[in-house]
Amino acid sequence: MRIRPFEYYTAINQSDVLDKLAKYGPDTKVVAGGTDLVLAMKRKTILPRVVVSLHKVRELDFVREEDSRVCIGALTRHADLAMNTTLNDNFPILCEAVSLIGSWQIRNVATIGGNLCNASPAADSAPPLLALDARVVIASSEGEDEIPLSSFFTGPGATVLKSNQLLKEIVVERPKTRSAGCYLKLMRKKAGDLSLVGVAFQAETDQAGEKLARVAIGLGGVAPTPVRSPETEAMLTGLSYDEAIKEIPEAARAAVRATSPIADIRASADYRRTIVEIYVRRAAEKILGTLFNGEDIQK
Repeated sequence: MRIRPFEYYTAINQSDVLDKLAKYGPDTKVVAGGTDLVLAMKRKTILPRVVVSLHKVRELDFVREEDSRVCIGALTRHADLAMNTTLNDNFPILCEAVSLIGSWQIRNVATIGGNLCNASPAADSAPPLLALDARVVIASSEGEDEIPLSSFFTGPGATVLKSNQLLKEIVVERPKTRSAGCYLKLMRKKAGDLSLVGVAFQAETDQAGEKLARVAIGLGGVAPTPVRSPETEAMLTGLSYDEAIKEIPEAARAAVRATSPIADIRASADYRRTIVEIYVRRAAEKILGTLFNGEDIQK
C-alpha cells in the first residue's frame, strides 16, 4: 500500500523533538521503531502531515538506577530490555514480557515507549509495568509531569498524551522485600503473534517472609485498555502461603469479573475470560511457590 506524502524531520535531541511538536501541531507523529506507525500509515488509519524521527535522540535510550528506583528511557529497544542486567535483577517479569513481543527482528527495533504509546489493549509491556506500579514521565516544552501508568491509557489506541507532549521515560520502584513475578501470554502461534490474553502476576512478602505484603495483577487483551485486578489483589494480600493457596481459585474467578474482553476473529470474549481465570491461577501458584518454597527468589 502506498503511504500518503508527508513532511519528514529528524530530531537531534529531546528539545528539538518538543519544539517540532509545538510547531507543527496535532497532525504530527513521532516515529521510533516504526513497527506500529508505519503499518498504520500504510492502512491509512493514521495520516500525519508531519513525521518526526527520534532515531538520533539517544538521550532517551537508557536504563538508569536512581536511589530506590530504576528509570527506563522511552527509546530503549525491547531486545536491550530483555537482556539488561539491572532489569533482570530487579524486574524479571518485565524482561520476560518484552522477550515475547514479536520476532527478534521486531524486538531489535521496536521501543518500549512506542509499545505503550500505541496503546493496544494487548500491549505486552503494559501488564507487567502496571503490576510494578510503574509511573511515566511526560515531557513538553513547558516542563515535565510524572503520572501513574494506570492513568496513561484512555482507550484502545488512545493515551493522555497531547499533541505537544512526548513520553520520556518509565519509572519503577525497586521491591523492598522478597519478590517474584511472571508473565503468561496466550498466542495463536509460538512466536511473533499478538497476545490474546496477557497476565502479569507480581508479589512481595512481608519483612518476615511469612505473608504476602503486596500482590499486583496486570491484565492485557481483556479490556479496552490494559488493567489491574484490585479485587483479586485484595483477596490475596496479607495471607500466608497456606491461606493464599486455598484462596487462589476464588481469586482467579474474581479476576474474570474485572475483565470486559472483546470478541474478534482471534478469540471469543468467553474464551478470553476462561484463559484469564486459568492464567491467574497458574501464575499465582507459580509465584507463591517461588516466594515461600523455592530458591529462585528475586532479592
